[in-house]
Amino acid sequence: MGFIHEHIILPLSDWAKGEQVHKYLCFLRQAEQWDETEIRAYQNQKIKELIPYVAKEVPFYQDWFANNSVDPLDIQTVEGLHNLPIVNKAVMRREGLDRFSACGFPKKKRIASRSSGSTGEPFSFYISKEAYSINLAAKLRTWYQAGYCLGDRYMKIANGARHGRLKKMQDRMNRCLYVPFYSINDETLKGILDLIETQEPSFIRSYPIPLYLLSQYRNNHPGYLFNPLHVMTTGSTLPIEYRKEIETAFGCDVIDSYSCEGTPNTYETQAHDGYHITHAYGMIEVLDDMDQPVTNGVGRVVSTDFWNKAHPFVRYDTQDLVEVKGGRINRIIGRQCESLIDVNGQRYTVHNFVGFFQEDNRPTKQSVIAYQVVKRKNGSIEFKLVVNEQYNANIEKYIIDYWNHLLNVPVFVSVVDKIPLMNNNKRLTIVDEV
Repeated sequence: MGFIHEHIILPLSDWAKGEQVHKYLCFLRQAEQWDETEIRAYQNQKIKELIPYVAKEVPFYQDWFANNSVDPLDIQTVEGLHNLPIVNKAVMRREGLDRFSACGFPKKKRIASRSSGSTGEPFSFYISKEAYSINLAAKLRTWYQAGYCLGDRYMKIANGARHGRLKKMQDRMNRCLYVPFYSINDETLKGILDLIETQEPSFIRSYPIPLYLLSQYRNNHPGYLFNPLHVMTTGSTLPIEYRKEIETAFGCDVIDSYSCEGTPNTYETQAHDGYHITHAYGMIEVLDDMDQPVTNGVGRVVSTDFWNKAHPFVRYDTQDLVEVKGGRINRIIGRQCESLIDVNGQRYTVHNFVGFFQEDNRPTKQSVIAYQVVKRKNGSIEFKLVVNEQYNANIEKYIIDYWNHLLNVPVFVSVVDKIPLMNNNKRLTIVDEV
């Protein structure tokens, strides 16, 4: 079944969607055999291609090279990247989408995308269809490290329903059981566990917090018998206590992965010997507060994407922190996903609020720049918002009425100039003072 799905169904899916996942899956298999010398030679070649390209096509870098009297042809190696500026989401937001988009890149070959918003501050960018394909192939290789093969039954637990006929058809062809969640309570947790018992997926994939809550419920309700081969986590930090709870509940290993916009997929294997980087997609620098490389200790992830020619990410500071030992990423520190429990015991995760503020049909999408949800000691809920000129009293009333009805507690809004960073360089989306 794996051969049919990988070599027949996947190419057909690529043809239908205009992608090249199968092609790059084969390429990444070959790249896994490279030694360090071959990896560095490949990365240097990609740098030679990328830097003249951004200097010519991307307005921000056109100006930077001109103003700093730097010849892009002088940057020939990975080490040469240190001559370029470090940029982050705030810089890209301030400059605007067009300043970081390649002028000559064909619109039909790019996809509008946006960050997950797990820090309460999403932003939009483009990804080329080629980069999208190799990124998806890299994620498949991560799953393969856990023993997965295309065609194996797996369950994906995610926020929000699937949209689009083609995507639903793809789920059926790939034997993906897609389970949406909105809020988490005993009823929804029981329903998901009952579904796992009847459908027996070989693999389960979701964010750490839903899996942690699901595992707590299962550990407190004996009688569930089916265990998958592996549980795979992504999207936010996986604390040690979460990993232990999940592994106890499902009697199997947890395989974690990390990625965000502009970064190569970074993942664990069954050996749990640190996080492996997809070197053929891009490179990661781990830097300290003085922008110096960290080989042992904690530093920021600064990444360079070799493939996304539609909106190049060059020395992009993700503001995620990782722990490095001997030059290898040992632990992901930066992302945290919180949850809020209302008076009825209903749970809401960061992804519920991400959906609310980012959905296309809501007035909040174009008017709210950043947000934080605070549960006060008196039981009320405060929304701290950083807004733009499109924000008005009607939108504020919409936010208050929506969440007042859902949470059944007093809700109020505070418009603020900024929402401060925590000491791990992320913003808490949910703060529970209780």
